[in-house]
Amino acid sequence: GGYGGPVAQLVGVDLGDAAAWRAALGATPAPRDVPGWRPALVLAVDAKGADIGVEGVEAPVRLDYAGVKGWARRRLGGGRLGPALTGAADVWAPGDVILVEQGDAAWAMRQVPEVQGAFMAMEVGTGRVLAMQGGFSFESSVFNRATQAMRQPGSAFKPFVYATALEQGYTPATIILDAPVVVDTGGGVWKPQNSSGKFYGPSPMRIGLELSRNLMTVRLAQEIGMDSVADHARRFHIYDAMPSHLSYALGAGETTLSRMVAGYAMFANGGRRIEPTLIDRVQDRRGATIWRHDAQICVGCASPYDPASAPNALATGEQVIDPVTAYQITSML
Repeated sequence: GGYGGPVAQLVGVDLGDAAAWRAALGATPAPRDVPGWRPALVLAVDAKGADIGVEGVEAPVRLDYAGVKGWARRRLGGGRLGPALTGAADVWAPGDVILVEQGDAAWAMRQVPEVQGAFMAMEVGTGRVLAMQGGFSFESSVFNRATQAMRQPGSAFKPFVYATALEQGYTPATIILDAPVVVDTGGGVWKPQNSSGKFYGPSPMRIGLELSRNLMTVRLAQEIGMDSVADHARRFHIYDAMPSHLSYALGAGETTLSRMVAGYAMFANGGRRIEPTLIDRVQDRRGATIWRHDAQICVGCASPYDPASAPNALATGEQVIDPVTAYQITSML
């Protein structure tokens, strides 16, 4: 929580000269691609609020202190907040460049969040990316967190451990012991824990994935071998070369969101390899297709319509895991 401060502070600008401050505001880098948000310049501050000049709005508008006094204590870092606010001057100063949004009744201050995430939606049969969000604002950061950010998947990696076990003959009903695990890493002792801090004894493997049990997952990885888990992670393109460390069974490695989405898509499409794509096909100037991402073969698609004989779209792509395994993982999830 808290207020991270202004986007910028304009110094040496005559706030009484509208043409001057508007030119300076327009030249100030700020996220202008967030719908409804506008950069604004604080022109004057009094006890009850501030007068601000908003980019694209002709007349100055009022920003009330009452709208921010409950949350706008200065952020100091390390999760700490500054002293309690005593007035609008604790929040704004003339020359501050801030972000605002017009509500139904009044203007309100906004700020870019400290933590940003990513989102990706993809067709599991073709790899066609339907939607992708790489961050909060492209103007603030062109770094695409969906395709470029290397992050630990954590428990999202567990299905690939369980898929490896199913490929080796385990079943969702196989009993796995949920009990303390102690691993000598050579540099110390590692004692993973369940998020609850409890142990649940012998449990069906299905429960280990459904309830994301860390100890069951680590013990299962020990039984089937981390080399096998690493091989499956490579086949799913989660990692190019995953070390055979037990902590990786709990998602301690780093990968991208797009790789994780593609990996999960292989569970949903019956275990076939799929690669995300932003381009469906390429055509020449005459409209002829010279390249297409989806190389699916369709028997009968070019024939005249016959209600008694429907076209048959043949599945393509390398079979990464057995379709039965893909079905079981989907069911367990």
